[in-house]
Amino acid sequence: MKKTLLNTENIFLILCLFWGIVFLFLNPPFQSPDELEHFYKMWGYTQHILKYEIKDGQTGLTLPKSFSNIHEFYNAYRMSNEKIPFNATLNAAKIKLDKNNTQFLNFTPTSYTPLSYFPSFIVLWILKLLNIKPLFMMYILRFCSLLVYLALIYSAIKIAPCKKWLIFFFALLPINVYQAASVSTDGINLGFIMLYIAYTLKLAYGDSKQISHNEFFVWGVLITLVSILKFAYFPLILLYFLIPKDKFESTKNYLKIFSITTVINILIICLFLLTIMQSPITSNYGLEHQFVNKIDLIKEIIFAPFAYVKNVLASTNFLKGFLYQNMISSIGVTLAMIPTQYIHFAWIGLIASVFYKSENETECDIKIVDKLVLFAVIILIHFIIMTSVYLIYQTKPYIIGVQGRYLTPLILPLILLLSLTKFSIKNKVLPISLVLLSLFLLFQTFIMTFVRYY
Repeated sequence: MKKTLLNTENIFLILCLFWGIVFLFLNPPFQSPDELEHFYKMWGYTQHILKYEIKDGQTGLTLPKSFSNIHEFYNAYRMSNEKIPFNATLNAAKIKLDKNNTQFLNFTPTSYTPLSYFPSFIVLWILKLLNIKPLFMMYILRFCSLLVYLALIYSAIKIAPCKKWLIFFFALLPINVYQAASVSTDGINLGFIMLYIAYTLKLAYGDSKQISHNEFFVWGVLITLVSILKFAYFPLILLYFLIPKDKFESTKNYLKIFSITTVINILIICLFLLTIMQSPITSNYGLEHQFVNKIDLIKEIIFAPFAYVKNVLASTNFLKGFLYQNMISSIGVTLAMIPTQYIHFAWIGLIASVFYKSENETECDIKIVDKLVLFAVIILIHFIIMTSVYLIYQTKPYIIGVQGRYLTPLILPLILLLSLTKFSIKNKVLPISLVLLSLFLLFQTFIMTFVRYY
């Protein structure tokens, strides 16, 4: 019983549930990135509205008027360092839904599909039927998001044949727990990415000598879900090449499975891109204060690739200090982070965790060729994210608008690059140290959140 309780996934479950609930209530309503937008988008799904509305050139949705009071109050604090009066939240909690009294509310709708909000939008639909007050809806949806994250990461740690403590420590990074305990798509996105990576490691380095058709099907479903949730992480499909060829019936079958899965994913992504390319620009930025058609920008990138790559490299260099910190910690709308010295501790913990090997883990022999695959995945995802942000915000001379949480999923393949088969740590002091370090970082996030808002 004691041994079962001390399993890596169980320790994660206890710690993440506790701290997730702490952040769920400590973080003031609608202060996480795009929390209002996600909440409203889900409300649209409960009304069977799959797209935004346009009124007087503004995007938005027809929502209950009760939302507008909450929107105006909390929106004023999102980009401000002012404290939020506790009494104001108590007053906001008294506002009734009154769902039949509606008005058009302008906001920037997210481009995510209903899958990104599953099962939250179903929960919201039930809450709407019960006429639950808007603010209580928000807290319940936060808890729903946290539970989804817990379930996915728990499964990822459990099925991973190796590097369990790396997944454990990564999943408990302050930014990941903070975002998972908010009305957001980040929890489900990251959860499925981690589950996909863990499952691929299982196929590549697990004990099975030959992979079954069912296992191939599960792998294909997982990478397709990752692509649907956020197309920028589609290059993770290349992790397929970590799986040895001798685990397949033949080389033909090996290539066939990859080709079919890739084509399906590309078609899904193209359909998604064709949809969002039609959306109006709602950003305040623009090239020389004037927005350029996205198609023209894409042509510019294609016909001047070297100039664009140079721009991406220069922008990455410009943002490196911010991203180094923001990939680990982000409080509110990236306005606060834990101190830099603690960020260093987090990176040290990540690096140390990749070398730990427990008695019940297999040996993940990540060869040079495998590391080249990991490196290609990192580069491609980084390039896609930078390009997506450039097309949205259109800023020069640097591409700004990139948040650390966009790149946080790259931490795991980045740290796996450092893995050495000939060097491993089996001392049980390291897992204990990782647990204590996670607790320390989360406690610091608790302090910073409290200081930021109260």
